[in-house]
Amino acid sequence: MAVQSDSFHLLSETRALFLKHLGAMLQDCGALSAPAIQAIQNGAGSYFDEVASTNRRGSFAEEASGLTSSRITLVGEEDLELGIRLDNMSARLFESTGASLWRTHLRFVTLLKRPDLPKSANPIGPKGIAQGLTTMFDAAGAATIDKKFELLNRIEACLLEGLPALYAEINDFMDRKGIDAAPPSIIGTQEGPASAEAPAAPDNALLALQQRLLASLPGTSGVAPVSGGAAASLLNQATLERLVEHLNELDRRGAFEQKFAPTHTGGGMIPALFTPNGDFASPPKVLKSAQLGIPTTANEGLAIDTLAMIFEAIFANPAVPDALKAVISSLQITLLKVAMKDSSLFVDAQHPARLVIDRMGQAILGLPIDVPARHPICARLFEIATRLRGESGADKSAFETALNNLDTLLTERNTGFAGATAPYLPLISQLDRNDEAALRVRQVLEKWIESSPPPAIRDFLEQTWSRLLRTIWLEAGEQGAEWQEGLAVIDDLLWTIQPKADPDERKTLARRLPEILKRLRAGMSRIGLSAAAESAFLDTCFELQTRALRAIPATPPETPAADLFPNGVSTPAGTPVSGKLQAGQRILATQDFADYRPAPSRALPVKVGDWLEVPLADGSQAMARLSHISPASRRALLINPESGLALAVHPAILERQLREGIARISPLCALFESAASVALQKSTGG
Repeated sequence: MAVQSDSFHLLSETRALFLKHLGAMLQDCGALSAPAIQAIQNGAGSYFDEVASTNRRGSFAEEASGLTSSRITLVGEEDLELGIRLDNMSARLFESTGASLWRTHLRFVTLLKRPDLPKSANPIGPKGIAQGLTTMFDAAGAATIDKKFELLNRIEACLLEGLPALYAEINDFMDRKGIDAAPPSIIGTQEGPASAEAPAAPDNALLALQQRLLASLPGTSGVAPVSGGAAASLLNQATLERLVEHLNELDRRGAFEQKFAPTHTGGGMIPALFTPNGDFASPPKVLKSAQLGIPTTANEGLAIDTLAMIFEAIFANPAVPDALKAVISSLQITLLKVAMKDSSLFVDAQHPARLVIDRMGQAILGLPIDVPARHPICARLFEIATRLRGESGADKSAFETALNNLDTLLTERNTGFAGATAPYLPLISQLDRNDEAALRVRQVLEKWIESSPPPAIRDFLEQTWSRLLRTIWLEAGEQGAEWQEGLAVIDDLLWTIQPKADPDERKTLARRLPEILKRLRAGMSRIGLSAAAESAFLDTCFELQTRALRAIPATPPETPAADLFPNGVSTPAGTPVSGKLQAGQRILATQDFADYRPAPSRALPVKVGDWLEVPLADGSQAMARLSHISPASRRALLINPESGLALAVHPAILERQLREGIARISPLCALFESAASVALQKSTGG
């Protein structure tokens, strides 16, 4: 159905769900107080109502024409700067959520009966969130522009991570309620997303590649590939038999093995396999139909040339070690014979011949690009390839046997990874406990920050004393005397700077002050605060305490912007920082945040066992296996024993890296399909 009759109630339910999830996302971010989140929800809700209640809104061109210099002349310079920053943020959010947001937009077109609804006027879109942020900043008062930008940076990072899932949830909700997506064709071309969704990649790139090659042949436009092997071939049975025998002869002569000099270590396994250094002397050759005198229009010629493009893509891939290229090169003829006999190779993504190539790619993951052929894993791959080439049938069963052998190799390697992972698990637990400590300290700081202490005291609590409290929590917990003493010192410090109008209070302050300062110094000394920083802070305390003795209130903070943060606790922007932990000879590199940050509400889009290409602190890329995900923090542990890499990544950082393409699952995990996709793209001029 197009839409349920009670559209008002559907709008109300959609609005409530959107604001609820938006509030939960901002709360998980940990950057805002409850009043600040409520202000954002109010502003976003107002925008939702405005769009939903307007009969018609203009196109983008009409909206742009209404933006006159009045906006510029009627606001201050800082407000204009903030407005530009919010506009830029909206544009980035719109770009990053284009596909998921566009799906909800098509449903709102149906629900609101508004085929003219501009894509920029989605009731739950980034413009509404920007309006909510404006509402929050207006309510916050005279915060400095730098403070607003700092907070906005953190909020934007949170939105970039969370909005795609939020929009997907809204789309599913509207779908369940029977709100159909409007056909994109009814929306004006100027309002459709220029590139909301890239053309979908084919489910079977190999089949698409074969169809593409067939379509490019003269006189075959619109003709589908014919299945059925020899019975449907342009070649007669005798010619096919001669072709297979010719391929067998080429295989026996090693025509498509690379030319190597024998060595003592490997010469007996496969003749002419290794150079003295294990290097490869020549690039792999690729067999094509023209070399065999086979018409390209024959099924066999089409199969040969399709696979040739796959092999070319693999051999041209700089991420594939030469050792693996040599193994795959030696299997070219074996694969060609399968392709000519079994057309399911092109349609079945789980065909064992295709999976053999994939497993070989997985087996070599994490090895250096210049891995020598004598490496134990490479040697096993050559052995499996040699046995496979020796099978006379070259059918599915032979590849299934090879597949079982490769699975055994992968199981053995995964067992080794489990042993390599175990020593780093205590360090992951240490990082998780650091998170617990930071969260607990933030919670206890709230009551002090809520009292709006002078800026110098607030900075001291957040930047200095919090370090002491975290240390105590980690070493002794919060049940002992040390923790209680750490809290009591701050209570006493804040008491010393409160105005003392009563003479008895002033006497008490004069009597207790030396002892309080002594305890304060002991805490600063324990965390190694520099003498200069300690002296500067104590001088500030002296000034504040002098004012207290004279019953003069402390100077209030310059801006009442503290309520932007959770219960007044100011936290730095969520910029990732690199570090390391060491236990004995083991070093764990870390990519984390300077301050505590909760994990995203949704699971990572990767799983244990995946091989990832990830960025390192020095800007280089590394290959590592996702070997552990912490149950407590969802922090990811990436290991590569071959390179010695051990890396722990905060889940929010890894999710963002994957979303932005900075990190990715290695294409070698699905080598055959990846090569087919590359070949298909090349064949279409991409």
